[in-house]
Amino acid sequence: MPASPPLRPAKLHSIPKLIRLRVWWLLPLAVWAAVVMASLELQITEIREQSIRVAIEGARNMFRMVMLTRNWNAGHGGVYVPVTPDTQPNPYLEHARRDVMTTDGVAMTMINPAYMTRLIAGMAASDGGVEFRLTSLKPIRPANLADDWERRSLEAFERGVAETMGTEDGPRGSMLRYMAPLRVQESCMTCHAKQGYKVGDVRGGISVSQGYAPIAAATRDGIRQTVLAHGVALLVVTAVGWGLLELLRRRWFELAGKIGELEEAHGQLLQSEKMASIGVLAAGIAHEINNPVGFVNSNLGALKGYNETMVGLLEACRAGTATEADFIAADFDYIKADSVDLVRESRDGLDRVRKIVADLKDFSRLDSAEWQEADLNAGIECTLNVVWNEIKYKAEVVRQYDAELPRVPCLPAQINQVVMNLLVNAAQAIEGRGVITVRSGHDADQVWIEVEDSGKGMPPEVQARIFDPFYTTKPVGKGTGLGLSISYDIVSKHGGRIDVRSEPGRGSIFRVWLPRQAQG
Repeated sequence: MPASPPLRPAKLHSIPKLIRLRVWWLLPLAVWAAVVMASLELQITEIREQSIRVAIEGARNMFRMVMLTRNWNAGHGGVYVPVTPDTQPNPYLEHARRDVMTTDGVAMTMINPAYMTRLIAGMAASDGGVEFRLTSLKPIRPANLADDWERRSLEAFERGVAETMGTEDGPRGSMLRYMAPLRVQESCMTCHAKQGYKVGDVRGGISVSQGYAPIAAATRDGIRQTVLAHGVALLVVTAVGWGLLELLRRRWFELAGKIGELEEAHGQLLQSEKMASIGVLAAGIAHEINNPVGFVNSNLGALKGYNETMVGLLEACRAGTATEADFIAADFDYIKADSVDLVRESRDGLDRVRKIVADLKDFSRLDSAEWQEADLNAGIECTLNVVWNEIKYKAEVVRQYDAELPRVPCLPAQINQVVMNLLVNAAQAIEGRGVITVRSGHDADQVWIEVEDSGKGMPPEVQARIFDPFYTTKPVGKGTGLGLSISYDIVSKHGGRIDVRSEPGRGSIFRVWLPRQAQG
């Protein structure tokens, strides 16, 4: 990519700091990093909680399966199995038919729900998996006495708690524990009625325990993957974001350079159009100046003759040769009266020239960058003097100024340019002789200048394009088509607008609105 041309300091500072100075890029990147870290923290917390939830749900499912097995057993009044070294008669079961013999001589023993739970728990423990056991605060079998954690859980069940869970350190390391209550059912009363239980009471609970190490390992794997994913996202987005910001910065510098060139060209075009307008008016201005200069020159010739006559009489008087006839012939009284009139007329003519030159100087001076509070009525008068020769043969000018028009912040020379363009256009729109009305006024927020002509007017399709650059309805070579376009740009730069009302055959009205307060 070719390097952008160096920018002027003013244009350089027009670029936002966030784009111009790369150090500011660290701010959004820091925000992005904070978002990633916050997301990572939330994900890690969620992974840990999810791992616990999955493990707890597994323990719940284990509890449900045990309960289904116990309920099936209880529903059949216990089941009989052959007596083996691992399955001996339950010494804690008091039942008349606890032990039976089959007809073929096989010894059978009854397995009640509690005994079945204990046998299944032993098988689960031998596999090294999840451990569970039947426990109670008042067990028939002493080995079923609750430990401290189970005791707290059983006490909580009696207060109405539905289940308990938590982690606890044990001989085999940290364990995740789950426990839910066992309530007395009608089938339980055969063995437990003597302990004073009633149907619905909390008889005990089933405690499910599993090692926390596998859960922690799964959690670490999930966290490792999440950290990796967030790290990749952070690096990728940072790299892409930095690259996009760098591309944006280059484009912005290029755009600022082009805007600077465009503004410079626009300024040159504005000045060129102003000078072109002055050039068009130069002949009329010269005529306006030549008229007073002509009669001042004529008056000076007459005054010179009077001066020579008076000097001759004075020399004759000093030589003693002057007679009364000489004074009568010189018509001294007429010379005295006419000299006063000639001097007065000459001064008026010179004042007219001075005013035209002063107005032309004010109108055509190079625009400064400093805005000032301007009297728009005075500016209109100044512009009327400059373009007077273009108007006086085409129209009568009617002035309807707002005597209380407030001063407004603006670039006066540019507003004068707008008024001149409107006045010249109004004169050129009149066929024959007509009327141009110039008005001014204001409201609470804005001031306005209005130029109305009694010319031929414009159809809608022309009105839609009058502010387009280089658009003109004049014959080739009679106009640049830039006057109204530049006027529109000037008024827009001042925070104002131009309204147009026109009908074919009924003339046109251009109103320029300007804000009373400087635009920020």
